Amino acid sequence: MGRSDDVLDLGSEPAFQERLDRERIHFNKVAIRSFPPDLVMSRRNILRYDEPSSLTPFPLEYAFHLLGDVQGKTIVDCGCGDGFNTVILAALGAKVIAIDVSDKSLETTRDRVHANKVEGRVLLVHGDAAAIPVADGTIDGVLCAGVLRHVDCLAAARQIRRILKPGGRASFIEQIAGPAWLARIRRLFPRPDHVIEHEGPLTTRQICSVSRAVGRPGRFRKFMLTSRVLERLGIRHVPAMKKSHEMDSWILERFAFFRALASPFVWEAQKES
Repeated sequence: MGRSDDVLDLGSEPAFQERLDRERIHFNKVAIRSFPPDLVMSRRNILRYDEPSSLTPFPLEYAFHLLGDVQGKTIVDCGCGDGFNTVILAALGAKVIAIDVSDKSLETTRDRVHANKVEGRVLLVHGDAAAIPVADGTIDGVLCAGVLRHVDCLAAARQIRRILKPGGRASFIEQIAGPAWLARIRRLFPRPDHVIEHEGPLTTRQICSVSRAVGRPGRFRKFMLTSRVLERLGIRHVPAMKKSHEMDSWILERFAFFRALASPFVWEAQKES
């Protein structure tokens, strides 16, 4: 892979430019507000994502479970944000193409990559999920966390299919729309100032369409009930959040009614061999 010192910017089609500018402004604000104070990631934290269990209570761990063994594979981190997932993938042995529309996010990713000494395995690309600047059929896997609701999700899914090798897999994490009455309750608990909401969550129909556009739908799970309330209230106490995730997982496994209330939705789609 190329050095992460240089950000590859392949430009955009004119038809996308207005939306790209809007997205870039938004995600630059997100990157500035959520700038991570500690860029160095512990080996213990990284190893959480090396072959996590299918029963994990944590959505990102499950997304890595769906992605499978990344050692020696070329993985696109689509919407890399602050580089957290990029560093994990690279530290686990993947060759990572980290793509983001926000130049500020890419700067943070570059700093995190350098801080964790994985720059030789990472290429940073300034681009958009709906027009991924990667050659056809060259990618083993794609991690797409919290991106689709900000773009044309079907266009992004078709791009993911285009770049994947036959048999390649994409792993997604997205907020999913719940019942209408739940949306009314959520408005009673506005997000804290440090959280910026941009677009609405995906519908079940959109998620199904994304999976079909990539190829074959695969495994999936829903996460978070009480932990969503804590997150909305701005509670970041790690032990409390951990217990909340574990309790949510127990509830969702046993009581089907509560699954309609859970979000995010984590799922996989695979390009046919």
